[in-house]
Amino acid sequence: MATTRPTDGNPARLIDARAAGELLGVPPSWILAEARCNRLPHVRLGRYVRFRRETLLAWVRERERGPIGDGTARIRGASPSARRAR
Repeated sequence: MATTRPTDGNPARLIDARAAGELLGVPPSWILAEARCNRLPHVRLGRYVRFRRETLLAWVRERERGPIGDGTARIRGASPSARRAR
């Protein structure tokens, strides 16, 4: 049986809920519950639910809140120069 772990570095490779949970630091049950409610991007293959690593990382980046790096707040859609001008 083929593994669902991204061993070859291919960002389009699908991972299972266990690997997605390890990536995000949450239990696989949480991953599956969020996917079931369509709050987490996923691919349904019959009864199987799979995830793309890069899509999950992008999903996390969209949800980041608070200061980023240099202590300035992230302003959605603003360029770095616009943030410095404030």
